[in-house]
Amino acid sequence: MTMWQEIYQKRRGLWIFIPLMLIYAASYFQRTALPGTIIDHLTADLQLDAVEIANIAAAFLYPYALCQLISGAMTDRFCGTRVVLVGGLIFLTGIFLFPLISSNDHLPYMYLARAVTGIGASTMYLSLVRETDRLFGRKNYAVIFGIAYTFGYGGGLMGTLPFAALCEHFPWQQVLLAAALISAVIYLFLLLNIRKADLPPVPKTPFSLKPFAMIIRNPLSWLATGCGGTVFCIYMVIQTVFGKKFLQDFAGMSSNGAATVIFILTILCMTTMLGTSFLTRLTGNRRRPLAITALGICMVSSLLMIPAIYYHWHSLVFAAIFCAFAVAAGMPPIFTMIMQEYNARSIIAQASAISNMAGYIAVGVISQLAGFILNSFEKTSDAAGVITYSKNAYLALFIFLAAIAVTAFVTSWKLPETRGHYIRRYKE
Repeated sequence: MTMWQEIYQKRRGLWIFIPLMLIYAASYFQRTALPGTIIDHLTADLQLDAVEIANIAAAFLYPYALCQLISGAMTDRFCGTRVVLVGGLIFLTGIFLFPLISSNDHLPYMYLARAVTGIGASTMYLSLVRETDRLFGRKNYAVIFGIAYTFGYGGGLMGTLPFAALCEHFPWQQVLLAAALISAVIYLFLLLNIRKADLPPVPKTPFSLKPFAMIIRNPLSWLATGCGGTVFCIYMVIQTVFGKKFLQDFAGMSSNGAATVIFILTILCMTTMLGTSFLTRLTGNRRRPLAITALGICMVSSLLMIPAIYYHWHSLVFAAIFCAFAVAAGMPPIFTMIMQEYNARSIIAQASAISNMAGYIAVGVISQLAGFILNSFEKTSDAAGVITYSKNAYLALFIFLAAIAVTAFVTSWKLPETRGHYIRRYKE
């Protein structure tokens, strides 16, 4: 029986798997679109500085990251679909509130709306992790998970150039409200299909913290988390926070030109993600070579940014280096599989939760540090209130990111191979 025949036999599960992928894509749109894509609109319309922009990103990221622990435990216990039914309502509340209350006087409430969005969104990814394994099995996990990840990044894709283009013709608040309405339709699609799916019974055993303790005590968990989180973190800071701004301030690109580069990054990331999911299946489910390659590309790209900024190379060079970051970022689903396989199958959502939590906390911390670094150097402001950061500010930022990337690459050589097999067992 071929892989696709095996997947076709599981077609009943697609009734819930497809809306789960779509709502995950909607959550990825929200984390990509704000604040990086419309950073100039936020600075001009609301008079926000780099620290406040970074705080909007952090307001989503920290609750998202911290709630991974709760979402992971609930997903392993109650199944991903049930958890998304609750998380989806919380997510919808946040994404409707943010554009409705956006103003300089309501900045704390904007942070709160983003936090609510992050709490709801925290259920989407882990539910896909668990439902992919439950519905399609480990043999086809890499392929199906790669497809699911690609759907998610498709939502992120819409949060780059298409979102920026729409915001040039319509108020950004109205565009965000339209996106919220589409998300609500997807959620209703999931509700309508819930009866067509066979959900597993809820276990009667009492809730236990033993899985978290086992994962945290496992040194391989920290190794996988640190390596995978570095690639993801650096790319997310570039894609969603300051990458577009850098291309405008320093590389001299227009707003649409910079948004186009970020759009291309997302396409490259999606393409790499889907390609590596098939590649790992074709190479006997080997994980380690792709993990080391991802960190190697990330390290080289980070180091190249230093002379590129110092000698002010052509804007196309910066675009090319950013594309390399995107290729590296297309491989971190491998780290998710590694994290799961360094632990046990029965607690894969909780293993992924800890890894994902650490990654997003790192993104939040690095985003705020990036805002602090940029604000620490000289900057200028035009008549419209748009702030431009200096060469030295961006040079300091990328030296900082390069130091993290080099450390992670050296560490990655200690990753053991799993070939798709779990190396630990968990017993209640």
